[in-house]
Amino acid sequence: MDLLTSSGGMVVLSCAGAAVLPSLLPYVSTDIVKFLNVGACSVSFGTQFWVGSIAGITMFRVLKRRTFGKVQSKLFPKYATLNTSCSLLAFVTYLQLNEIGPTEGFSRVCGKWEGLMLAYCLLTNVANSLYFIPATTRIMFEIHAREHQLGLEDEVGQMSPLKTSDKATDEDRQLYKKFNISHGLSMVMNVISMGTLWGLLVLNRSKPKVLTLGCRNVVLSYAPNIFDITTVKH
Repeated sequence: MDLLTSSGGMVVLSCAGAAVLPSLLPYVSTDIVKFLNVGACSVSFGTQFWVGSIAGITMFRVLKRRTFGKVQSKLFPKYATLNTSCSLLAFVTYLQLNEIGPTEGFSRVCGKWEGLMLAYCLLTNVANSLYFIPATTRIMFEIHAREHQLGLEDEVGQMSPLKTSDKATDEDRQLYKKFNISHGLSMVMNVISMGTLWGLLVLNRSKPKVLTLGCRNVVLSYAPNIFDITTVKH
């Protein structure tokens, strides 16, 4: 699992998905493709909301700083892999539903707001997976090592004391600043991804997806706070 969620594993997984999915989806029923499109967006948005708004804040408040960092270093590669996979699946199923070939022009892919937002969502998740999260994690461990060398206390719910400690050097403060920049850019990528998914939910409120299951139509409709599923008889 760790191999698949590493930067190299993420590249292999993304390339394999991009190569295989467009070839398989034409043989999948339209109803299933619709369900995959809605499901991928929903899973990714829910994961990002939970980690960013609930789980991350809770762990920061109850765990010591370095323990929290170690947990995040294991969690975030998997988090990034899931979000990138979901955004890739949502983007490819969008192409299939709109009969856009993988080699057609980018202008047609992004000719609608839905396609543009899915493209941004995919790009930001790939950027986080391949660069910002690995870079932030690497700098974080450098800070942990420096804190240990200086004998700085590992506290619960506190940021690194490298910025204010008398023991810290200018190089230490620059390292801390570098971490803040990398971490901030990673958060920006995450916010853009969440924002595009939220935009999709709002944009598609008036365009419910109808799946045919047996003698019933299942209407999947987006709403700001509710993923509504209703059934309508033929």
